[in-house]
Amino acid sequence: MSDLNGHNTEQKSTFRTKVGLAEMLTETRLGPAIAIYEPGWLRATLAYEKAGRLPAGAFVKLYLAGEYNFLDGRKGDLTFGLPPTRKALDAYLEMMEGSALPWAASVIGGCVARTGLARLAIERGGHVRVGLEDYGGEDRPSNAALVAEVVEIARACGRPIATSAQAAEILKLPR
Repeated sequence: MSDLNGHNTEQKSTFRTKVGLAEMLTETRLGPAIAIYEPGWLRATLAYEKAGRLPAGAFVKLYLAGEYNFLDGRKGDLTFGLPPTRKALDAYLEMMEGSALPWAASVIGGCVARTGLARLAIERGGHVRVGLEDYGGEDRPSNAALVAEVVEIARACGRPIATSAQAAEILKLPR
């Protein structure tokens, strides 16, 4: 729908909603975890950062698409985003050049450790989102087993595991 000047009123409403949400998060001193499923979503987030409109503690989660459809668990028929590859992660990181936002990589419908994305993220100074919520595969690992895989990768890369207090500091969460 457009207004009389030809402007997309839905888009304007969406941006007003996002600005209102950012203001509410700032007032309540909550840091948002921002889900990035498509490159355009990262562009929008970076525009908010550049404009100084992101609340303190903002954190970007780069979701890449695994082999298994997250809607029904079947292999194939991916519904979003970039694949969990070095090139895809590098594309996102190129977009983030100059950004101060902390970030994590994740694979929806796959395994962040077994795709190699966990190691790539850790080696590039990022973080890793891991767990059963994102996992897709033929086997049925426990959440603890998935986390242990990423902990082992971090240790092999010489990267310590942050405590919750250290994580809050890394994210610059408001206190």
